[in-house]
Amino acid sequence: MDRELTYQVPFERLRKLGRRSGRKAYPLLWTLRWVLLAVFLGLLMLMGYFEENVERWQASIGLPPLTALAVLLLVYIAIAFALRRFAVAETKSRANFQSDVRLRKDDGGVHIATDEIEYYLKWRGISQMLMEHDGVVLSHAGLFFLVPDAAFKDMQERNAFVREVFERLGEDAQARSEKSMRSVLDAAGAVARS
Repeated sequence: MDRELTYQVPFERLRKLGRRSGRKAYPLLWTLRWVLLAVFLGLLMLMGYFEENVERWQASIGLPPLTALAVLLLVYIAIAFALRRFAVAETKSRANFQSDVRLRKDDGGVHIATDEIEYYLKWRGISQMLMEHDGVVLSHAGLFFLVPDAAFKDMQERNAFVREVFERLGEDAQARSEKSMRSVLDAAGAVARS
């Protein structure tokens, strides 16, 4: 296909697409989560229905009240954490998260690329900048791109990058970013003046 397509996708459609695509892309994980919830709620209802029997049984073997409920909750939490680890492993198996990232600024925005993907954030598309303990985050709505401090030669280079990007952001993005970026912007401004 060598023609350009132009279209719009409403936000509500994207939300539904995200849920539906998640179910289709990870069917086993989705099924296991619902099975876990159904079994947990079923056991909880059974424990409530047979509350007196459960309490008598706990007392007969010397367990304090609500022990069975506490055990059920702990098992549920342990399985939920195991499913989370399974989800992370599934995600890691589908993409190379160890590949080198190349970032390049130009007059139109920021190119962020690996051997497998490429994003181009136009200046007006960056909705916020944030500081993390290990780098700078560029955000477009729900997408977040970390540029680690280690990518820069030194903190002056990092601070200059922050100032250059911040100055190109729209007013709303600057207002959202101001609080998180103030100390770095002050440091970048001090270096630029000296």
